[in-house]
Amino acid sequence: LYYLSFWFRGLRWRLIARTANIGGNNGKNVPSTTTLSGIILMGWFANSVAFLRLGDAYRGWALARETKNDFPSSLGTVVAERVQDMAVVLVLVLAAAIWLTIEGDSKVPGWIVFAAFVLITALVMGLLLMRVAGKRISRQLPSRFEAIYVNFQRGTLSSFSGRDISPQLVLGIVGWLLEIARFYFVAEAMGMDISFGIIMFAALANAMLTTIPTPGGFGFVEGGLTGLLILFGRTDNEALSLVVIDRTISWLSVVLFGGILFVVWHAVKAKKSTSTSPTNP
Repeated sequence: LYYLSFWFRGLRWRLIARTANIGGNNGKNVPSTTTLSGIILMGWFANSVAFLRLGDAYRGWALARETKNDFPSSLGTVVAERVQDMAVVLVLVLAAAIWLTIEGDSKVPGWIVFAAFVLITALVMGLLLMRVAGKRISRQLPSRFEAIYVNFQRGTLSSFSGRDISPQLVLGIVGWLLEIARFYFVAEAMGMDISFGIIMFAALANAMLTTIPTPGGFGFVEGGLTGLLILFGRTDNEALSLVVIDRTISWLSVVLFGGILFVVWHAVKAKKSTSTSPTNP
């Protein structure tokens, strides 16, 4: 289920890139869903082994290379995807809070709701500032950076135009539901009886903590998620075991399979580049 989510994320990214007209020709030069899914996996691999979430920049670079488009515009589609992700996470976090309240659980962690709200508010305010004052901002930049910013702004804002926004959001919801399902089945496999509302909170807290710019959110995810499960009544051993096994899937397996794909992908690209380059007389 976890790796199936990459396909849905790849399809959503394809819709976003086509809406933003990446590569020109009304987005017809955008790679296939399978190709974009592979790039997402490689980007997550980079985020899992490097600081500062460099995998997001890698994804923008890879899309630009595949479509022969400029890097700033391609990176803008990744930013647009992140904004959609945070919006979906906020909705699902609120749904989990309502679920737990109905069940009578008084331990709903308000910090998760607050963090999701702050993240989406900051991103939306950034988009509004970009739309309202983007031209004035670009004019204040040095000439060598002005074109870069303009292309980045165009790629980001144009990703939200058109009628594709609804299917993009639906695909984003499907991707997150598959992540929640992953955590649920890990708990089921360990024989733990945990409320589905808690499962939703834990899976979404996991996702938000991975945005911290350490490799894969290392340290913060393990500590935060373990503490959250203990708050909801799990023993120390149960909470730690559940987090370790889930992270084996959501982090270590990405390092393994994403790393293999990364090496093979670039080896094939290098071989093709060598075979098509003109030979010296």
